[in-house]
Amino acid sequence: MFTFWMVALFMLIGSLLPNIVKWSTDFIFKVTDEEKRIREEFKELRKELAGISAVDEFAHYARTQRKMNKLDEQIQALGQSRMDDRESIKWKFTKTIQIINGAVLVYLAVTQRYEPVLTGLSDWFWPLNIVLSYPTGIEGALSIVFWLFICNNACRALIK
Repeated sequence: MFTFWMVALFMLIGSLLPNIVKWSTDFIFKVTDEEKRIREEFKELRKELAGISAVDEFAHYARTQRKMNKLDEQIQALGQSRMDDRESIKWKFTKTIQIINGAVLVYLAVTQRYEPVLTGLSDWFWPLNIVLSYPTGIEGALSIVFWLFICNNACRALIK
């Protein structure tokens, strides 16, 4: 029964991992106060620019436009830096957990391949008993190989 729950848990973790990592990295790498301040200043300059006539006050209009371009570059740089850091951490963390998760599942599959995960299923799946019990050889048992397959498909369907 230990194998039954361990495989189910690790498959669920593997399926939910991308969503958990995305949520946590979005929470950690929020928009900074400086970026919020620059965005607010950009909005104010945009409002100011809308009220200036480009023909009548060209110098003031051009100066305001240059300030907006400079702030826009700063916003882009800060946002890109934040997104690069977030994606890097997300990728590294996801791959590390996936490798550990995969290693645990392979270890369980190799060490527990001759032990049934569940027994007493001989009446439930009559024509498939031999296939479902492979490689344990115990009729009416569910092997870890098929339990991994069932959990994988169930978790993927649950996430969708």
